[in-house]
Amino acid sequence: MAAIERKTTIKAPADKIFSYVADFPRHSEWAGHRLQIKQTSEGSLGVGTTFSSVGHMMGQDHADQITVTEFVPNSKIAFEASGDAGLWRHYFQLLEEGERVQVSKGSEILKPALMTRFLAPVAKIFVIPSALEGDLKRIKAKLEGSDN
Repeated sequence: MAAIERKTTIKAPADKIFSYVADFPRHSEWAGHRLQIKQTSEGSLGVGTTFSSVGHMMGQDHADQITVTEFVPNSKIAFEASGDAGLWRHYFQLLEEGERVQVSKGSEILKPALMTRFLAPVAKIFVIPSALEGDLKRIKAKLEGSDN
């Protein structure tokens, strides 16, 4: 499946946006479901950094192992999540536009689990685009708000 991507523009510096979306334990602040993420590797964030996550979706807890696969400060971070839904790739890409930054968030299924194969046609049209838009809306509200 090709990546599904959504974009928004945020009025904040790129370094502030990047720091926020690259702070994996803080993903629970903007995720559309209950989520806990903990770093499992030592050292600073970069390619190869690993995390464990537990998200609550569709009435169940789902555990994933996350690995950062691309890391370009203030520009792009990509990571793969492997769990019972298969192997997924997620990314954030930032493009400065004056005082604003265009933020893209994308997801793609690299190796779907059996159930994911059956659900993928519906997920591509309804679930994933809506989830990406919701995440970006919450990230934008958090970063443009006064409580950050």
